[in-house]
Amino acid sequence: MFTRNTIMAASLLAGLLAIAPARAQTTAAAAPAPAPAGGSTHGNALPGIEFGTEAEAKAHCPADKLVWANLTSKAYHFSGDRYYGSGKTKHGAYMCLTDADANGFHKAGARHAAAAAKKPS
Repeated sequence: MFTRNTIMAASLLAGLLAIAPARAQTTAAAAPAPAPAGGSTHGNALPGIEFGTEAEAKAHCPADKLVWANLTSKAYHFSGDRYYGSGKTKHGAYMCLTDADANGFHKAGARHAAAAAKKPS
């Protein structure tokens, strides 16, 4: 014979199993959208020109130079620069040089050089 506790436990388990699929659908619907192809998680994402790897960027613009763009400061770095590459800045992506220039990015240090040139000696 089944005891009262066994029947209650079985009833509780059956109820949980009945609501599990509905809960899974709700959770899946509320899941955040996947990151863009470039892997950028910055709020100012530029879809189609930000890339998470050099290979992806090179496939987008095989004849152009690649840069590592800091998405916060809008400064870019060329290969060989100590800040070039994934992991060097919190919010960055690989880009084609022409795309970076067309979207308001500038060469790193260019602002400082322009400001220094304007100072009277």
